[in-house]
Amino acid sequence: MKPRKPASRWVSVGSLVACSTLLAACGGGGSGVVIPPVPDKSSLAQACTGMATKTVAAGQIGLASGSATVSSAVLVPAVSTSPAFAEFCKVQGSIAPLTAGADPIRFQLNLPTTWNQKAVMVGGGGFNGTLIDAVAALRDAAPGQAQPITQGFATFGTDSGHDSTAYGATDPAKFALNDEMFLNFAHQSYKKVKDVAHVLMQQYYLRAPSKQYFYGGSEGGREGLTMAQRYPQDFDGIVSVVPVIHWTGLFNGFINYQLPQFSGGAINANKVRVLANYVNTACDALDNSADGVVSNYLACPSRVDLQTLRCPGGTDTGDTCLSDAQLAVLKASYEPTVMPFPLANGLTTYPGRLYGGEIQLGGEGIGRWVTTGKVPNLPPTSADARGVIYGSSYARYVIAKNAAFDIRTWNASNFQARIQEVSALMDSTNPDLAAFRARGGKLIIRENSGDWAQSPMAGIQYYQSIVDRLTQPLVDEFVRLYVSPASNHGGTAASLTTGTEIPTNHDLLTTLDNWVTSGNAPADALVQVRNSPAAPFTTLATRPMCRYPNYPAYVSGDVTKAESYRCVASLP
Repeated sequence: MKPRKPASRWVSVGSLVACSTLLAACGGGGSGVVIPPVPDKSSLAQACTGMATKTVAAGQIGLASGSATVSSAVLVPAVSTSPAFAEFCKVQGSIAPLTAGADPIRFQLNLPTTWNQKAVMVGGGGFNGTLIDAVAALRDAAPGQAQPITQGFATFGTDSGHDSTAYGATDPAKFALNDEMFLNFAHQSYKKVKDVAHVLMQQYYLRAPSKQYFYGGSEGGREGLTMAQRYPQDFDGIVSVVPVIHWTGLFNGFINYQLPQFSGGAINANKVRVLANYVNTACDALDNSADGVVSNYLACPSRVDLQTLRCPGGTDTGDTCLSDAQLAVLKASYEPTVMPFPLANGLTTYPGRLYGGEIQLGGEGIGRWVTTGKVPNLPPTSADARGVIYGSSYARYVIAKNAAFDIRTWNASNFQARIQEVSALMDSTNPDLAAFRARGGKLIIRENSGDWAQSPMAGIQYYQSIVDRLTQPLVDEFVRLYVSPASNHGGTAASLTTGTEIPTNHDLLTTLDNWVTSGNAPADALVQVRNSPAAPFTTLATRPMCRYPNYPAYVSGDVTKAESYRCVASLP
């Protein structure tokens, strides 16, 4: 006689709903619903291909939406070599648009056959448009750190409702000409995909996850904060790394530092080096260690006077100084972007960047984000700085809605109504997180003080706005802000003087999970590591990442050991 398949594998979602009202018929009793156990690993593996037939009705999605359809489901075997993965069912599908001409919202859901009954949604980056497969290592994960799937988390991601391959790298915002696609990018796609993922997990595991997290950086960090603000009941915990919080202010800032480059403001690599060396000389030792790393990030600005680098007469006389036009580019980068009218939540300025990240690993810094040393192209090409490309695309497609718009004629006052409309959709600056706190949500924000893609001060100012709204004691219950000194937008950092990489990796997902599930609040100092990139992934150095407003000050001992530092207040 063949062994019977586990009954739990074949209990339908409809049966579970019926059980909620007919407990006796399901063998239940008392005050709760009897939920069958999660199917065993073998049963889940066998059930994977059957997920390819699944659909999710529009009525099961919490926003006005088309239905969702799974297009493929494939069992991916475990991989033991680095990067290692546990066995999982890879499910791909899409959510149908509501209007003609809009792209579907694509998604990928990864269902490990050994499940910890938790799920992580992984955020996107830039203008999105690329399917986030949610399989790769999370941002800031150390080499050798177990992937979320291997830890047992179900993971999922989306392209946010448009396909960037249709627009090219230099027109990333072109999709915004379609109102539905822009609305999905702003916030709706993430809610829709989360709802679809939960229905599919219910069908596969016979239950929804007990805990739902969001983990994202940059644009994905903005998405995470947006979920806490707009959909506070949907997520138990959120990690938001270098979030593009004040999106509209940032993109206006991209334009502000682009415009002086058309009249001699472009800054070449030699001049950037002069600037970086000057900043390092002024600020490096403020943390008690002359190691080429500006760690005391709030004390540095008062020690810097860029006018000391001005060329005689303000004209460009060579690579040892900066012209007035070049200083104007830096002023637009380091100083706040002031808007002539209020944006969402009453904000009128976007904060400037901090000092210490002018030159960084991987070409990050001024050369990647602000200026390549040449007059920007019209329209931009791949040879232009990323901020130039982003600012131009924002102006032409999001605001002016005219591909031929000449960025040199930009005046924000001419587009007040549209800019304010976009700000209301895109800016994640609402400080009222009372509903997220009330449902038990936890939020960890990480800023990198050497970030040139966006200002780390935006996260600091947003954190302070939450405190001003809710008071410090309440914020301490559910929010943590950490600052990683000198780290660039991608998360890495190195000494300007020696090129030695410093520790910047920390497993924030585990830190968040412990806080949510066990009530263990994160420490005021988290240990960052630098591991060898190959097995056995030996830890080569450690350093603390301090809770704002602190920074790691060197005390004594081995500079490669976290215990040689103490977190102390970084004050202007």
